[in-house]
Amino acid sequence: MLTNQETLQSQSPLNKAADEKLSPWLCNLNPSQLTAAQHGSGPMVVFAGAGSGKTRVITARIANLIHAGVSPWNIVAVTFTNKAAAEMRDRAVRMCPEAHSSLISTFHSICARWLREFGSQLGFSSDFVIYDDQDSTSAIKAVLRSLVSEEEAGKLAPEMKSFIHEVKTAGYFPGDLERMSSQLAYQIPDGGIRVYKAYQEYLARCNAMDFNDLLLNMLLLLRGDKRVKEIIQTRYKYVLVDEYQDTNRAQFELVGHVVEKSRNLFVVGDDDQSIYSWRGANPANIIDFQKHYPDAGKIILEENYRSTKNIVDAANAMIAANRYRVAKTAKTSNPDGDKIELHFDSDGEMEAWWIAEQVSLEKLRYPYKDVAIFYRTNAQSRVIEDSLRQKNIPYQIFGAVRFYDRVEVKDIMAYIRLVANEADDVSFRRIVNTPTRGFGDKALAQLEALAAERGLTLLAVAKELVSGKEAKLGKKLTAFVNTYLKIKDFVQGCALADVVQFISSAIDYSEYLKKKYPDQFRDKIENVHELANALAQYGERNPEQTLSEWLQSVSLVRDEGDEITEGVSMMTLHMAKGLEFSRVYIAGVEDGILPHKNSVDDNMLIEEERRLFYVGMTRAKEKLTLAYAMRRRNYNQTVENLPSRFLNEIPARFLEDQSVAAPAGADYDQANSGYHYDYEGDSPKKGETFYEGDVVQHAAYGKGNVEEIETRFGAPKITVDFWDFGRRKVSPNQLRLIKR
Repeated sequence: MLTNQETLQSQSPLNKAADEKLSPWLCNLNPSQLTAAQHGSGPMVVFAGAGSGKTRVITARIANLIHAGVSPWNIVAVTFTNKAAAEMRDRAVRMCPEAHSSLISTFHSICARWLREFGSQLGFSSDFVIYDDQDSTSAIKAVLRSLVSEEEAGKLAPEMKSFIHEVKTAGYFPGDLERMSSQLAYQIPDGGIRVYKAYQEYLARCNAMDFNDLLLNMLLLLRGDKRVKEIIQTRYKYVLVDEYQDTNRAQFELVGHVVEKSRNLFVVGDDDQSIYSWRGANPANIIDFQKHYPDAGKIILEENYRSTKNIVDAANAMIAANRYRVAKTAKTSNPDGDKIELHFDSDGEMEAWWIAEQVSLEKLRYPYKDVAIFYRTNAQSRVIEDSLRQKNIPYQIFGAVRFYDRVEVKDIMAYIRLVANEADDVSFRRIVNTPTRGFGDKALAQLEALAAERGLTLLAVAKELVSGKEAKLGKKLTAFVNTYLKIKDFVQGCALADVVQFISSAIDYSEYLKKKYPDQFRDKIENVHELANALAQYGERNPEQTLSEWLQSVSLVRDEGDEITEGVSMMTLHMAKGLEFSRVYIAGVEDGILPHKNSVDDNMLIEEERRLFYVGMTRAKEKLTLAYAMRRRNYNQTVENLPSRFLNEIPARFLEDQSVAAPAGADYDQANSGYHYDYEGDSPKKGETFYEGDVVQHAAYGKGNVEEIETRFGAPKITVDFWDFGRRKVSPNQLRLIKR
């Protein structure tokens, strides 16, 4: 059995080109990248640190495999975002034109493709609809309304949606939970299994799947259908997975089924950048790769081509504090560059003002498009936005409402989706009274009851009621059904470019928007026009594609942010992953914010918060500022946070002039990389300090005894056993010495 990287390299016939003149796509690789790109058969894990050129390695490997004789259609490369997949595909094709025949896409797109082919084995037709987040919420509410009251359905929907997402991400079907309920009882809300089962039955009736179902249903096929599994394994003999640290349990198992026969699995990722546990991502998948595949080779890409040496070395020192990680140290040949700038301010508003001021002052060195401001939570953005606007600095926020999530776009798309799939009850509900036709919630509830009674879809029952002239309900539906049939008849024979214009005209949508959104009408109608442009462009580029295929391409676009413009880019640290900027500010580097207050009592969550900080630091190419404040507004209160514990882990030699960042009364200790304070009473005072056992007074908690004094970067925290309130951690400037 192959046991190490060297054996794999020497025995594989795919490496015969390594002893000859290097191919063009291999010439610019460093030794570690070259070894990875030339890897032959068998499993391999590549730990690719920030800025180490992992996409180059994957695409070079694809080209090298094809050059060595592997059929391009036997290669599948998987990543997580459409943007990353497009970049990977383009680069691979530039290296080797034959790579256009390889399957290079996202997990969800690949599974959707396979389910179009094999979904009939599970009872789905090939034109099944993919429900997005809002569609899924609507479907869950519909299921709950059949089980509980309308009011209870609204209350339970968020909890049930979260539960269903969690168990699907973990790869559990309703039957699995029934068998494992005793083991998982603490995770299952009351009635959760019943709702999950009913939700899946609802989706099946609508010939629909949600995003999680794309993976889950494909996993079901690979688990239980030997014929499908053999076809997939024979078709795809070489599997490459990007960002492997972000795979969840279902993705891990799915990949395992595909490579079970060939064992040609090549994964690339960085456990130090695993920041999506809340999505089910499991860094253990890459950390323990060689436990799952004992014969796997391992390569570490340590050369960082993005950042200056000060930034790389500082990030290395900080992330090394994590215990659960693969040991590695990034290095770079880039210049030392500026030291990391620390900035301390009195409050969050002053911090935001200072950042905006610096962005303005540095605009000649760092144009706005090269600047990014990161923060841990979306709530932090408001004061920064205000400051940027006051200085007339253009900016954009990544992660804002996406084009296809806008109300007017979803309205028109619901008509298109119902035309493509008449079983789509979610789309029916959205448009039956849009624009308003006098068909309210009560009438819809009656229609839903009839549909359930007859075992039909909502549109099918509506057609029966209209054609049968059944009572008042049928009369209310006549306008909608007639309009729908007119649209369907037109759309089936028209060019994609004409679809949106016809629908908008048929339902008089412009007039509807003008009445409902008088102040936003211009923006909304322009979005409708842009939707028409999207279909037209798709039709021009894909003249043989159908409306259903366009819908699939749109449904698979995830929340990946917008393209960078000429303005400053603002985003959460989670959104920053995969991006890079010459100039980066990270705001609110404080305990309670980064790490987040919900993580401070869990060591594993603290490690993920540290990885999140690492991701933010390593986005910076040239200059990085870490900002923190003494106080922040939280509702109507003022909250005091300590500077982040992570700052304590950055050696002083990488930090700029500490006197700039130090709060009043603090002396920086170069040896221990931390500030030390001397306090007495309400304000700092040199030469006096609190000691364990001191009796102190607090304005709110009264008197107490000092039990412990901790000094972190920027300020100390004192644990006091208050006589009336018990143990509390407070800042020294909140205390007055009573007795020593």
